[in-house]
Parts: sequence; C-alpha cells; structure tokens
Amino acid sequence: MYHTGSICLDDLFTASKEGHAAITVAKNGKKYANIVIWVNEQPDQYGKMGSVQLSQPKDSQEKKVYVGNLNAPKAATGTPVEIVSTPNDLPF
Repeated sequence: MYHTGSICLDDLFTASKEGHAAITVAKNGKKYANIVIWVNEQPDQYGKMGSVQLSQPKDSQEKKVYVGNLNAPKAATGTPVEIVSTPNDLPF
C-alpha cells in the first residue's frame, strides 16, 4: 500500500524566496523544506487523505503554508484500498 500526492513547487519557491523558517540551507548548499504531513483516517470529499504543510516553530507568527496533498492509499496494483479502523485494545 502506498500514498500518492502532489507538491506545489511554485508555493515552495515562493516560501524560499520569502525566507520562510521551514526552508533551510545545508552545508552542501542545497535547500531543504521541513514539512509536516497530516494524514486523515478517511478521505475527504475530494478523495484526499491528507495535506503537506511547511513546518514552523510553535511560537511563529508566520501564516501556514500548505504545499501539497495526499491521495487515498492504493495497493501495489494501483486500486484504492479500503481503510478499516479497529479499536486499539492491544495489551502493549
């Protein structure tokens, strides 16, 4: 099972140009985007299972920047997978 999705490169480039705290430069000179991935238990009305947002410090006043989304999971065959929630009654 795997998730597919998309990331908006334009939004990432804009955040990078604006100096968003989630965009860092490594010692090798490459830029990295620190992200938060939200995964829902069930797909929303558009079939999306979650979203991708640039991370930010807890005390940050920067606006939230959503840069992508996740589609419903698919089996290796590419067909959607039914998600079944089960109670968490494991003894550990």
